[in-house]
Amino acid sequence: METNAALLELCPEPLDKDVPDHRQHPAQVRLAPLTHPHPHPHDRPDFLSTPVPIFVVPMDSAPPGGSGSALSPDSCLGLNGHSRATLDGASRSWLLARLPARVSTAMATATHWELYGTRGLLVVACGEDARQMGFSVESVRPESSAPHTPCEVLTAHESRIAAGRPAAERERLITRFWVRKDAAMQAVGRGLSVAPDRIEAGFPTDHGTVTVPCPYGIEVPVSVRNFTFSPSYEFAVATPEPLSLTPSFAYSVR
Repeated sequence: METNAALLELCPEPLDKDVPDHRQHPAQVRLAPLTHPHPHPHDRPDFLSTPVPIFVVPMDSAPPGGSGSALSPDSCLGLNGHSRATLDGASRSWLLARLPARVSTAMATATHWELYGTRGLLVVACGEDARQMGFSVESVRPESSAPHTPCEVLTAHESRIAAGRPAAERERLITRFWVRKDAAMQAVGRGLSVAPDRIEAGFPTDHGTVTVPCPYGIEVPVSVRNFTFSPSYEFAVATPEPLSLTPSFAYSVR
């Protein structure tokens, strides 16, 4: 499991010093993504978008001092999919008291936030604009472990791509395709109501458009982008087109 230090070593860029306040002049903030994805038609010098603050919070392998009151790697799984509205006041207070001060302060002042977690990692998306986005994060199992993401989530095209990769790369690629689909379905409010193998997400770059089937024959195009902050995880962010919302990342350190 990646520790805080290991995650930060993989990020050569300086950490964001401050999370931009998207309530103040949202259309005038130019973002510098943590990674440098492949060019996209919208990626032009005059393109401005609204930032959505996102905290990436790695959990240590054991609670500090052996206390059972702190968040542990397994706690992240139980928090996945929760939002400010789905946790009662006591649960929110318990969580905020156990997160780094920078994260808990942003959450306490935000009118809305959402949680996405896998073992050892918690992602927090703050602000009302997070409602219009989809997020998905999954850990990537070592080659020696049993497959984490079932191949049944893949289309025929994606299956051919995965089959042509070395075994050491296959699990990561399948997990990458899965988080793209999961994030896209969440972005349009479909959850897991659509069979993943009906959604094509096998584009070769870090950024592409995924089409999500909806009721009455409607298909919704969703912009999906992968962000890599550790070889141990795959993370995707999705936004229905043509909305202009961009994640503004802030790594958290204890």
